[in-house]
Amino acid sequence: MKPNLFKYSVLTIGIVAAMSVSNVNAAEVTYSAEDAFMVKNKATATYTVANNTTEQRAESNEVTVSVTETGAFSLIATSADDVPNDDANKDRPINPQAGSSVDFTHRLTNDGNVTDTYTIMLANPSNSVPASAAIKYQIKDSSGANVGSLETVNIGGTITLKATQSADIIITATTNVDRFVNANTSFTVSATSAYLTAKGQTGENRRAVNTNNAITTTPVYAITKSATTNLGNKTFDVNNANAYVDYTVTVKNEGNSAGTAVSITDTLPVGLIAIRPSESNYKAPTVSATSGSSAQTAVISTNGKDITVTNQNIKMGETITVTFRAKKDATTPASGTNITNYAVIKDSTKDNGTFDLIDSSGDGAGGVTEKNYEDPANPAVGKDDNTQATITTSNQSRALAISPGTNKEVALQSTGNTYLYTITNNGTDIVEAATTNAVKLSIKPTVSSNNSNPDDPNIKITRVFVDANNDGIFNTGETILTSDSDSSYDLNAARATGIAPGAFVKIGVEVATTGSGSNLAGNTNNLGNFETMTVSVLPQGPVSGTPAPASVNTTSTTTMQGINLQKFQTVADCTTAITSIPNNDSRWSQTNVTATAGQCVFYKLAAKNTFSAGSGINISALQISDNIDARATYRNDFVATPTSATNDTTGSTVKGIFATLAPQESGTIKFSTKISQTGIN
Repeated sequence: MKPNLFKYSVLTIGIVAAMSVSNVNAAEVTYSAEDAFMVKNKATATYTVANNTTEQRAESNEVTVSVTETGAFSLIATSADDVPNDDANKDRPINPQAGSSVDFTHRLTNDGNVTDTYTIMLANPSNSVPASAAIKYQIKDSSGANVGSLETVNIGGTITLKATQSADIIITATTNVDRFVNANTSFTVSATSAYLTAKGQTGENRRAVNTNNAITTTPVYAITKSATTNLGNKTFDVNNANAYVDYTVTVKNEGNSAGTAVSITDTLPVGLIAIRPSESNYKAPTVSATSGSSAQTAVISTNGKDITVTNQNIKMGETITVTFRAKKDATTPASGTNITNYAVIKDSTKDNGTFDLIDSSGDGAGGVTEKNYEDPANPAVGKDDNTQATITTSNQSRALAISPGTNKEVALQSTGNTYLYTITNNGTDIVEAATTNAVKLSIKPTVSSNNSNPDDPNIKITRVFVDANNDGIFNTGETILTSDSDSSYDLNAARATGIAPGAFVKIGVEVATTGSGSNLAGNTNNLGNFETMTVSVLPQGPVSGTPAPASVNTTSTTTMQGINLQKFQTVADCTTAITSIPNNDSRWSQTNVTATAGQCVFYKLAAKNTFSAGSGINISALQISDNIDARATYRNDFVATPTSATNDTTGSTVKGIFATLAPQESGTIKFSTKISQTGIN
């Protein structure tokens, strides 16, 4: 905090200095802006000399006394923070509860040589503090000893200090509302000098200002709860007497102060009861801490409905994990019933035994009235998640699903075009493909642009693999599937342990193309050719007595696209400008034409990006070139559409370069040549 020191010299009183032998004259007083005023005087004396009656006069030298008055003071913020004795009390902690208070301390010092009176004001409050503020002060002399007793002054009141005296000021700010964690409170305190004001000073030339800042400190808890049944998913088989649910509750303190003597309670709903010692599948509850706090014990209530941890300390950034196991109670919920319960955290932010902080993993669900001091403007801090804690009652069933296929447009010659398929077990209680040949995966071409052959020779499946890390590409170490003679694959080879209910496996299919794009007679243009492959999931028989579910399938189509290049020509008098023949002029022809003497041949080269408009696939760095016959002369009249194309014509090679062609966009170049009548250019 930087002292705000003001000095101002001005004349307010007169000082008379005199020196005399006899009959001394009055002092001469002047004022200057540099010296508040100056006292100048000289002495005169009259006398007589023996044997001489004439009065004699004597005059002394002139002496000057410069007199100044200094108005100077400082206001220093003295609460402990990272930079002591500057002009701000920063980040003073305040409890989040309404009625909580925080003290800010300041030192007001009269550094001048005159007594001064200072008006104390508070301004610019934020975040409801100070809802009320009490201002007290203790005057001290230059040695730091108290002068008088502790006094109280209202906002707008005054403190009078003699020269070199100081006042230690305590401002107690109190909030009247509950506040969020990290709520930043600030207000200013100012001291205005009456002395300097009287001398005509304004603004910061007569006032010192400090800023007081308080941060709401409180634990804030992010509660996450999850459930896993004995089937390894969230399906609870009510017909299985040995079915159970393992619950995990994690409580992380994401606030800015530690939690002490925290209570964690999980109350089981209708349909569930905790498994107690001596019962089948009993597993003792556990409590663990990540940052060294002593883990307390989770206690199961006598009726088995409550699991509670008490007196648990949770440091800032620390996570407490509680686990316990439950089973079906005496009730039998209907199949498809969702069973959800919540963990509730209680804490006393003032450590006074009263639980003012209450937070639920369900964000208030289950009839809990929350007061969690979380900042709604920063919902990531203290975010609770109960989405994985719901279990659903069910009977054993089988259902497989495959994600929809995708259609792709690819270059005429390309590799690594990957199609991804997610195969999901949507059944209950049964792990699919847990044994060899239990579920087959068929991948075959079924339709192509060649109606007589569904297998396009220029579109080939090159690899089928398990996309283990879900990045959409084949990586070293990922499993490659090998097909049998019928183009079928064993899903057990994709995951040897099978696909548990609710789980999935991702299969990648790579396709390569070897097409061509020639419009020359006798050659092949594969632009627009396509092949559709069908991917089918084929269960092969019953598992654990449950019949095979219906097979499912999807399709994906690969279409070859690129640049379709066509050349057109026409003849006209050589006086004809190339720009006078529009791109869509009916005179442009791809058939043979005959020119007469004195005529020129006009050419149009059109290149179209055949990728569909919605594909978003641009073609870049396109170069269109034409070599002029030796019996013709280039007339240097290159023109292109779009006009942004670059003319890179050299010698007998006419070349246009297009930076980018969007899908379905065409780029054209036009030029003309003059035919040699002798057949020699």
